[in-house]
Amino acid sequence: MFGSDNSILTIAQSMVSHAASRQAVAAENIAQVNTPGFRAKKVADFAQVFAEGEETTPKVDREAAVKPNGNSVSLKEQVLTMASARGQHELGLALWEQTVSMYRTALRGSR
Repeated sequence: MFGSDNSILTIAQSMVSHAASRQAVAAENIAQVNTPGFRAKKVADFAQVFAEGEETTPKVDREAAVKPNGNSVSLKEQVLTMASARGQHELGLALWEQTVSMYRTALRGSR
């Protein structure tokens, strides 16, 4: 694209993709909020995924409190996750846009 080392663009793309995964998992959890026996899932935080190279595969949230019907979905936690994921998504897009803008400015030169 713009050279061989676009690590900032890679990070931005990864951040947006990770946020989309978190949104999808939270939406699935919310859809199952009243399903007996359903266990809430979560995706590891982006910092952990990025630093440790973990997968974004959703895993059962073993720390979530289980209700008497066996369901562990907390609507409050899922809404907070969705809000956090939205912020992460917007941050990733802003990082992408700013980086591309800097490349464009650099390529135009001092005309």
